[in-house]
Amino acid sequence: MYDEKIKGIAVCNPVDIDKDYLLFTVDYAARMGFNHMQIVGPIHDAVKGNIDGMTLYRKYSMFNVEKDLAYVKYAMEAVNEACIKTVASGIKTYAWHHELELPSAFKDAYPEVLNSCGDIEVTHPLVKDFLENKIVDFFYAYPNIDGIILTLHETKIPLLKLKDQKLGKIERVKYVTQILFDTCKRLGKELIVRPFASLEEDYVMMAKAYEEISTDLLVMDKWTQFDWSLTMPHNAFYGKIKNNPLFVEGDIFGEFFGKGQLPLMLKDHIAGKFDYCESFAPKGYVARIDRAGLDSFGDVNEVNIHIMHAHLNQKDVDKEIDTFFHEKYSDVWAEVRALMEQTEAVLKKIFYAKGYYFTELSLFPTLNHCKNHYYFEMMRENCDIASNEWYIPRDWERGTLEGLLAEKEAAFREAAELLESLTKLKGRLAKEEYDKLWVKFCNLKLVAEIWLALTRIYMDYVKYFETRENIYAIALEEHITRLIEVNCCGAELLGDKFYLLSISEYFTSGGSIEDFAEEVRESFRLEREAVERIEQEKVLDYVVCGGAMEGHRLQKEVNFSDTLVLDGALCRIPGNKRGMKWSSINAHGWFSYEVKVKPLEENEIHIVMGSTGEMLEVRVTIGEKEYEIRENVCGCKDLMFYYTPDEGCNSVRIRFDKISGYTPCVFEIKVI
Repeated sequence: MYDEKIKGIAVCNPVDIDKDYLLFTVDYAARMGFNHMQIVGPIHDAVKGNIDGMTLYRKYSMFNVEKDLAYVKYAMEAVNEACIKTVASGIKTYAWHHELELPSAFKDAYPEVLNSCGDIEVTHPLVKDFLENKIVDFFYAYPNIDGIILTLHETKIPLLKLKDQKLGKIERVKYVTQILFDTCKRLGKELIVRPFASLEEDYVMMAKAYEEISTDLLVMDKWTQFDWSLTMPHNAFYGKIKNNPLFVEGDIFGEFFGKGQLPLMLKDHIAGKFDYCESFAPKGYVARIDRAGLDSFGDVNEVNIHIMHAHLNQKDVDKEIDTFFHEKYSDVWAEVRALMEQTEAVLKKIFYAKGYYFTELSLFPTLNHCKNHYYFEMMRENCDIASNEWYIPRDWERGTLEGLLAEKEAAFREAAELLESLTKLKGRLAKEEYDKLWVKFCNLKLVAEIWLALTRIYMDYVKYFETRENIYAIALEEHITRLIEVNCCGAELLGDKFYLLSISEYFTSGGSIEDFAEEVRESFRLEREAVERIEQEKVLDYVVCGGAMEGHRLQKEVNFSDTLVLDGALCRIPGNKRGMKWSSINAHGWFSYEVKVKPLEENEIHIVMGSTGEMLEVRVTIGEKEYEIRENVCGCKDLMFYYTPDEGCNSVRIRFDKISGYTPCVFEIKVI
C-alpha cells in the first residue's frame, strides 16, 4: 500500500488557513521533493476547528448556523486551490480531524441521544448517521484531499471519558473509528489514525482497536513519547503496534524549545530520532514545520527542514547543512554554523532542569503551572515526587541544588558568549541577516537570565518554609524584582521582537511576568499566613492545598487538577484548568495526598472544602473507605472524618474525585 517512503510536512498548525502561506508551502514541498502534506488548521477552535469548521453540512444543514460561513468559504477556496497544485506535483494531501465532535445544538435537536448522565450515547444511530454524512460532505467539498488524520482526544465530547456508555473504552474507539474508516474507504479516501495517548493502557487499547478494524490502517504517532520536549524519551509505545504500519510524526519547529523564535539547530535531536525510529521500519515521516502562525522560512532555523529532508532522502546531513549555511551566509557561513551547533545544548539547559520538564511549552510559566508540575517540590532539600506523570523523565535524579543552579548559570553564561561571538560578525554579514540573527541570540541571552531568576525564586520560596529564616523572604523579593527588570530590559531593547512579547500574540496559555510576580507574592503571603495559623493548633500533620509547599506526595490526573485562590485562600480542585468547562463532559479529575496518622488510634481528619457552585459534590477516599458528599454549601465547610490505621501504618492517602458538573475546592487538610 505504501511502496514509496512517505516524506511529509504538516502546516497551519493549528491556526486558520492562510491561502498565501498554504500555496507557498505547497510550492516549497514540491521543490524540496516532499510527497505528503498535512493541513492541521484551527483544530482547537470550537467554531472553525476540524473538518466540521471547514465544511457545510448538507443533510444536517440546520446546524450550519453554528459555523463561521465566511471562514468555510475562504477555506474551501484556499485548500482546493492548493490541492490542484499538490495533485499536479504528486503530493498526497490530508486534513486533521478530531472526534467526537457534534454541533452544540445536536443534543437539543435530538434529546434521545443523551443517556441518564446527560452525556452523548455514542452508539445512538443518529450519531453514526451524522458522522457518516459529515465525512461525505467534507470530501464532496474537498474532492482532491486524499484522506483524514484522526485523533480521538481534545474534543468537546471526550470519547474516552464519557459516562454510562453501552460500550467500554476499546469498543468506543473501535466503533467511532470504524464508522470513519468505512466511510472513507467507500469514498476511495484514506484514514490515518493518531493514538495521542499518554497512558500505556490507553495506547495498548487503541492499538488493539485499530488492528481489529484493519491491519492496513496507518498509525501515526510522535517520535518522542507523550509530547515534544527535547528530553522526552523515544516513543517506546511503538512496540505496542503489532500488525499495523507505523507513520512517524516529528516536530522540527521547536514547540517546546523556543517556538521557533530562539536560535535552534536540531542536528543531534533529529539524527537520534531517525536512528531509533528506523528500527521499527516506518512507512515514512511527517514533520511539523510551523506553529501558531510562526514559521522558519527565510530564517536560520529553516536549517532544520533541510536536516529533516537530508535524513528522508539518505543524503549526507553535514553536507546539506553546509550548503544551507553557505547559500544563506556566504563568507561567514562556517562561523554562523558554529554558533548554531551549540544552540540545542543551551536551550536544554534553559528550559529543562537536569532533564526535567521545566517550562510551559517554552512559554514563561504561570504560577499554577509551576505548582502543578512540582517545580517547588523539586527544590526541597529532600524532594519527593510521587506523581509518575509523563513529563517527569524516567529515573530522573535532581542531584544537588547547587548543581541545578549551576546548570542555569551555565546556560546564561553560554548564551551571553554566543551573542558576543555573533557581534564580531557585524559588518561581515548582510545587515538584514545580521539583524535577524542578533534578535534571536539576544533573546536567547535574555531568556536564559529570566529562567535563572525563576529558578532562584523557586529556591528562595522553598528555603523560607524549610528554615523560616527571613533572609530567604528578602531574597525571594529581590529575585522577583530582578525577574521584572530583565523582562523590562528585553521589552525596551527589542520591542515587539522580545521573545516573551513576540510569542504572546499567538500563544495565550503562558502568563506574563508581571502577573507571575503578583501571583507568587500573593501565594507566598497566603501560604505563610495559613502555615502560621495551623501550626498554632495541635496537629499531627497538615496540607495547605494549592500552596507551593503542599507536598505530601501529591498525585493527580495529568492536566486535570489545578490550584486557585478563592475567597482569599489557596485551594486545589479536581477538574480542568482554572475550573473551566472546556468540554461537555461532567465528571473528571482527581488528586490525592499522603498524610501522617497515628497507628492503632482514632485519627480526626478535618478537611475544609467549598465549591465553585451552590453544591458541594465530591468523592473523598481515605485509605480504602469512600465517602460521597452531596450537599448545599455556601462558602467553606469543615468536614470531619475518622480513620484508625493498623499497627505499623503511619500514613494514609486521601483522594478527591470530581463527580458532577460542580467543581469542589479543597482548601486544607488537618490530622489531629
